[in-house]
Amino acid sequence: MGNILVFGDVQSGQLQTTTFELSSLANQLVHDGGLVNGAVLGNQLGNVIEAFSPKGMTSLYVTDHPDLADYNGDSFVAAAASIIGIVQPELVIFAQSADTSEWVPRLAAKLDAALVTGCTGIQRENGHLVAVKINCGGAFVARYQLNRKLSMITLSPGSQPAADTGAAVSVEAVQFNPVLRRVEVLEVVTEDSGTGPALKSARVVVAGGIGVGSADNWHYIEDAATSLGAAVGASRAAVDMGWVPSTRQVGFSGLKVSADLYVAAGISGAIHHLAGLGRVKNIVAINEDAEASIFSIAKYGVVGDLKQVLPAFVARVNELKAK
Repeated sequence: MGNILVFGDVQSGQLQTTTFELSSLANQLVHDGGLVNGAVLGNQLGNVIEAFSPKGMTSLYVTDHPDLADYNGDSFVAAAASIIGIVQPELVIFAQSADTSEWVPRLAAKLDAALVTGCTGIQRENGHLVAVKINCGGAFVARYQLNRKLSMITLSPGSQPAADTGAAVSVEAVQFNPVLRRVEVLEVVTEDSGTGPALKSARVVVAGGIGVGSADNWHYIEDAATSLGAAVGASRAAVDMGWVPSTRQVGFSGLKVSADLYVAAGISGAIHHLAGLGRVKNIVAINEDAEASIFSIAKYGVVGDLKQVLPAFVARVNELKAK
C-alpha cells in the first residue's frame, strides 16, 4: 500500500519545525491507499506528542523511555527498528542532523534497507522511488533509484515547504527493551548560537563572509541583524576564521535557509555557500569585488565597502519602516 513513516526531529526535548517539512514530502509521495504515519523517540515526550499534528498524518508511534533521554546510537537504532517492524512502511524519512548521520545508516544496515542521506527531495518515477541529492557543493544534482523493499532517506532542513498543522492524531505507545549501550556520554557541551531568530527558519538573514575583514569588524553583521530583527549567518570562511560559531554556517556543509530576504555582506559566493541558498526568495549582495559570484544570483547588488554600505542600508530600511 506504500505506507510512509516520518520520524519527528526532536532536539533538546522539543519538536523541530523540520518535522513538518518531512511530513509535507511524505504527503506528496503517498499513493494507492497508503498512509502517512509519524514516530518519535525520546523521554518525557508530552509536549512533543502534542505538537506533532501535521496535516495528513494518521497515527503517531511513540517510544518514551529514560534510555532515550540523551542520544545514544545503540538505543535509537533498536527503538526505531521496533517501530518500523510494526508499521511496515515502504519509505522512512528522517531529518538530516548530526545524530541521524550516525545512527540512521546503522539502522539501514540492520534492516537491509536502501538509504540516501542529505537529500533535497524524493520522487516517484515509473513505479520506483528516486531520491534527489546535491553533490560536490552544488556542482551537480544526483538522482538515486531505490530498489529495496524498505527505503530510507534523510532530508536536508529547508529543502521542502512545511506541512500545515492538522487535527490531533491517534497515539500508539511502542515498548522499548533496553539494549547494551557501548558508548557512554560523559558531557554535553552546547555551542553558543547567539540570540535572535533561529537561522534555519528566519525570514530575514544577515550573513557575513571573509570580506568582513576581521573579528573586530563582525559587529557590523551583528548590529545589522539586531536592527532588522534578523538571524545571523556566515560563510564557511568566516566560521573557519573563528569569527562566528559553526551553528551560523550557511551552505553545503552548514544550514540551508529559506529566508524571504538574505543580505550577503562580504561573501564572494563560493559554490559551497550557494548550495544553502536554493530556497531564498531575495538576495542582496554587498561586496567590494564587482566580479564576485554572489552578484550572479543576487536580486540587488552593491559594489562597495560593507562597513559603509551595510549601516546605510539598515538605516534606510528602518526609515522606510517608520513611515
